[in-house]
Amino acid sequence: MVVYWCNRNRRQHFKHKVGKKSYKNLKTVARNIAIMIYSNTKCKLSGDPSLLTSGAVLYSFHFGVWELMPRIINQHLEKDIGILVNRYTDNNSPLVGRLLDKILYCWRSRHDVKIFYPDEVHSIVRFLKNGGIFATLVDGNTIYAKFNKIVKLAHLCRVPLIPFVVYYDKETAIMQLNCDLEQILKQRPYDYWWFYKSRESN
Repeated sequence: MVVYWCNRNRRQHFKHKVGKKSYKNLKTVARNIAIMIYSNTKCKLSGDPSLLTSGAVLYSFHFGVWELMPRIINQHLEKDIGILVNRYTDNNSPLVGRLLDKILYCWRSRHDVKIFYPDEVHSIVRFLKNGGIFATLVDGNTIYAKFNKIVKLAHLCRVPLIPFVVYYDKETAIMQLNCDLEQILKQRPYDYWWFYKSRESN
């Protein structure tokens, strides 16, 4: 987030996209970042965890406190959990990119969460076919920019494709499984924070 705001073009893109809502959006995003970093946040799962017992592909948006998803699932199921992340070396200087990648890898891989990158398709397929739970975010320049790819992935691995969302409400991080993402986005618009361009467009 700090690196993002150092780029003037991205700040202008944010103001253009969010408009008058920018202050409220930034305030909510800053709170959500703090909650995801703070390890003692109270968590709750809304939905049937048995949907995940044979493995699944989970998908969501850059919304709320999504980074808490592995922790919440771990509280209810003893399953391998993997997440898809991008390499920051692709869009930053080598030094900054490597530093960011290392920091985020260490933070995200806590509690035995497996980290996958977009070019590791074969490893992701093996992971799913072995019963793992794989999660990714599908938004970019549109909210479903990468959705078709994960539809194909779930079909190839013969596992359910399930939407999820995690947001903070009344001092609790609430994860909803098999939910209506667009409806939640309308109800809580300030929790959405993919307000910059996709990496492919930068």
